Amino acid sequence: MTEPAGPGSAAGAAAATPLRSALTARGKMLLGGTVVVLAAGLYLRYPELIGLGTVGVIAVLAALAAVARSPRVEVRRTIDPSRVTRGSTAGATAHVLVQNAARRTLPAMSARDRAGSDAPPFAIPRLRPGATHPAAIPLPVSRRGVVPSGPLLVARDDPFGLAHRTLEAGLAAELYVRPRAIALPEIAASLARAVDGPQSDSTMEGTLAFHALREYVPGDELRHVHWRASAHAGKLVVKQHVDTAHAAVAVVLDLMMDDDAWQSADGGVEVFDTAVDCAASVAAVAAEQRHPLQLIDGAGGSLLPGTVRRRGGCTTDDVLDALTRVTATPAGAHRIDPTADTLRRLAGGARGSLAVVVSTRPMGGLADSLRLLAGCYARVAAVQAVAPGGPGGRSGAARTGQVVWVTVQAVDDLPAALLRARTAA
Repeated sequence: MTEPAGPGSAAGAAAATPLRSALTARGKMLLGGTVVVLAAGLYLRYPELIGLGTVGVIAVLAALAAVARSPRVEVRRTIDPSRVTRGSTAGATAHVLVQNAARRTLPAMSARDRAGSDAPPFAIPRLRPGATHPAAIPLPVSRRGVVPSGPLLVARDDPFGLAHRTLEAGLAAELYVRPRAIALPEIAASLARAVDGPQSDSTMEGTLAFHALREYVPGDELRHVHWRASAHAGKLVVKQHVDTAHAAVAVVLDLMMDDDAWQSADGGVEVFDTAVDCAASVAAVAAEQRHPLQLIDGAGGSLLPGTVRRRGGCTTDDVLDALTRVTATPAGAHRIDPTADTLRRLAGGARGSLAVVVSTRPMGGLADSLRLLAGCYARVAAVQAVAPGGPGGRSGAARTGQVVWVTVQAVDDLPAALLRARTAA
């Protein structure tokens, strides 16, 4: 993604120095002394003092004029890659190319780039007209979110050090640090086919349809093995069925966090990112297999943008981009918890194959709502993300009726926990 030169974005406006604040400490001292000298000269009618004061005023005005305008440069910015998974070892880099667009030689100056919360400085040498200078700026990828890159902040100084100003040049761009979506074979297999025919009492008869042949994965029933195709392929191949009446998938991501977690050292960022990773992993499976997907928050609002909803259906990129932007809120900021009502409304809608509720808070109080949801969805899973070493900070799995309860410390714990919960008594 390449950005042409232009005015800075709103994100970088706060970093630019207004002209009224451009005077340095030396400039302020000179201005103060000049005012005193000029006032004394006018009061005492000393031409020498008036002349000295006038020279000081002219020097201050000349310094402000020197830093008033942005340097005539064109800034082109390319982020490579523009989307990464959080914690990626490959990282991401903003490649900035600064070109002198003026007819005169541009003096050497320092610059820094708004890269997330950091602004690493770098030097721009003297540039002749049309000359360019490249710079590579590493971008932070440790935390999920949209990381702003730019605009470029250029430092302007007058020759006598009376004024200093930071000005913007070029447009800003964005790096998407996406959640970690891992493979969930157990979820993928259950969505791709009905293992034992109807999976709940609510399943309608005659809705299973043959879809395709695929490679055997652990957990498949041997009665679904297509022996003739297996012999031809030299490996086990099973028949894949789709339950046409139970294709819909619902993923509910609770955005509220307990106040204790919110006030922790890292603000609960890591545990919330784990919850988002879990939601992304399940939703990505549904998007890959083209199942109708509801991706909503605890209040029932859709996390997918309106353009995706109007288009009908969503891709994995749509899911990951949407979950890149979500942010947590403290539970204390809400008078009531809407999650239970959201699950009840979801249970009163159309039937589906899978509903997953993901939260950083204990969900024991949602047991009744989850049981109602199990009457509408063939499979229901409640996933809680916990901080390692904290209260209840151990991965676990359990099952009560049709509801699967899973606790994970990291998204990598989710596949095994779901498999254990499914086979739990």
